[in-house]
Amino acid sequence: MRRTVGMLGLIMLSTSLAKEVQVEEVSVTATRTERKTEDVPASVSVVGKEKLEQKPMLNLYDALQGIPGVNITTRNQGYDTRLIIRGAGLKATYGVREIMVLLNGVPITDPDSLTRLDFVDTSLIERVEVVKGPNSTLWGVNSAGGVINVITRSPFERKGGFIKLSLGDYNTQNHNLYYSTPLGKGFYIGFNASRRQSDNSWRPHNKFWTNQITLQPSYMFEDGSAWENYISYTKASLELPGSLVVDPKRKIDQWSEFKRTGNVPQTADPWRHMGRYSEILFMSSKLDKTLGNFQIIPVIYINHWQHYHPVTGRINDANTWIYGLDFQTNYRHSLGVLTGGFTVRHDDQNTDYFKYRDIKVVGGRIVSTLSDSRGELLERQNQKTTLAGVFLQESIQRGRWIVDIGARLDRVKFDISGYKWGDYSFSKGNYVSCPDPSIDNCFSYSREKTYTAVSPRIGVVYKLSPVIHLYGNISTGATTPSSSELSSNPNLKLSKVINYEVGLKARHSRFSLDTALYLMQVKDEVVRVIQPDGYTQFTNAGKTEKKGLEISGSYRLFDGLDVGVSYAYSDYKFKDFSEIVGSTNVSRNGNRLPYIPMHQYSLFASYTHPSGFRFRVQTDTWGEYYMDNANTEKYGGYDFLTSISVGYAKKNFDVALMVDNLFNKKYAVEVTKDTSGVKRYTPGPPRTFSVRVSYSF
Repeated sequence: MRRTVGMLGLIMLSTSLAKEVQVEEVSVTATRTERKTEDVPASVSVVGKEKLEQKPMLNLYDALQGIPGVNITTRNQGYDTRLIIRGAGLKATYGVREIMVLLNGVPITDPDSLTRLDFVDTSLIERVEVVKGPNSTLWGVNSAGGVINVITRSPFERKGGFIKLSLGDYNTQNHNLYYSTPLGKGFYIGFNASRRQSDNSWRPHNKFWTNQITLQPSYMFEDGSAWENYISYTKASLELPGSLVVDPKRKIDQWSEFKRTGNVPQTADPWRHMGRYSEILFMSSKLDKTLGNFQIIPVIYINHWQHYHPVTGRINDANTWIYGLDFQTNYRHSLGVLTGGFTVRHDDQNTDYFKYRDIKVVGGRIVSTLSDSRGELLERQNQKTTLAGVFLQESIQRGRWIVDIGARLDRVKFDISGYKWGDYSFSKGNYVSCPDPSIDNCFSYSREKTYTAVSPRIGVVYKLSPVIHLYGNISTGATTPSSSELSSNPNLKLSKVINYEVGLKARHSRFSLDTALYLMQVKDEVVRVIQPDGYTQFTNAGKTEKKGLEISGSYRLFDGLDVGVSYAYSDYKFKDFSEIVGSTNVSRNGNRLPYIPMHQYSLFASYTHPSGFRFRVQTDTWGEYYMDNANTEKYGGYDFLTSISVGYAKKNFDVALMVDNLFNKKYAVEVTKDTSGVKRYTPGPPRTFSVRVSYSF
């Protein structure tokens, strides 16, 4: 009886609230068709222009920080963003894994699940859409953790442009010139040029810079159909400074030294000159054409990147071509929309692996690199990865109900071959030549691996009222190992996930609310095992279980002032997993996954005055988490990491002051512990500020 009365009260309340104007927030990512976010049977977050304009936007961290269920960090404020959604992406040592990343709806995730963010020009971003949970049904294998769609400014919007100049401490600069104009009947072009850089001298070997140029020649047909093209060139340099080491056996405690003095020492690990230096050309062409009840959206894209990447033990010098074709068609009928299509992607990568040329050796072991210059050739490898997939989804809308039913079939083939003359031996701490029992795959080697994944999904939305919508879904996803993981462990299996989720969404002129409760069961999840000296191995965990609750909401106290809160509870455990420690197989059943905090909070307040004055403050809390799979020790996380932005806009001018880590907290963005007990802390940036001046024309 009480439950019935409570439900009637909720309906009456929501009906009365519906008399006011609703706020419409639209997503094109979650269902591949334009739909209001409250009508999507999944957890969706949209970061809009208002927030982006109040952030430095040096990287995606500035846009996505504070979204519940999204763990995002940056080591040096460059494009080295580490991104995890509901635990997916945890295994990644660099780049983004298990998450599909789109640029204007075009996949930029490689066929083997790796996404590099080097060529995403953050100065061009208009909004970012985040879909949490498996979305392999529509976007294919390797989107088991979710999908992120980075949407840039459109040349169709307006004639004109702007120039932005931003300066900050540590010689931080973020400059941007944008201009768009029609060239004739139906023809438009957009041009964007940007420069981002920072010396980041708060710690050694920590600089980055990137230069980017983008052209968007496009055509608008008389019926509203569009042909959009995107051409970008990027040259980027990023130094990776390594971690602060705590090793009782060697009597090293760099973390305590940093906490005591505030000075960040150079890493005590040998690899002190790691980095990523890249040159990238990306091109995509997308047609969106309506033919009666049909809408067709063919997309072709090419990505060429050259990558000089000093890492642990060796230097990678890669040359890669990626080709893709994505075709989608929507058929609108009396019951709803039928969406189908196919995807083909091919990755051809040639990589040479070199010794570090300049090293310091003590007692036969390398104790330090002296530069990032390459020495003798160790290995030459070719990796070919081909992905092919086909999908179909029926969306039915009748009265208060929306039902999505779909499935997808994907096939991914890896072909890896090469020749190895030598390698770095972690057991010996130095380079060895083939043949040597401490290294694998000496001389000529070749392996092929093919994975097949079927990903069905069903989602339901019930409109309890114009304001309150309920949803639920059962969705599946799959993730292949990356080619580099297969190189180290060719026996890795396909990781599969099934997600059960329910939630409530409310949209109103004064407030919005999103809640999600989910249970994810993962089979053969690829996890990393950190061995002594930082050597990372990859293996399959038999089963893991992820339970979580996510809440985010905002409320307008009065015109111009919004306050908001988000919270994520993440209970992730190994159910069937054992890892090799030395030569012993040790069970980790019942242990929590490392790095993911059980509790994560974010609070914000944003104010805009009709005079042009604006203000935003956001504070984030990252709870404690275990450092390793063994759950031997916890890192305490951090509390109230705060950023503020103050700005003023008048006519064509805009001025803003932005401060990150306002209270100058000394914290770590990541802490790991290897199987020998050595801990490694990656310190977060100190308090930084920047001033930006913009002029629109």
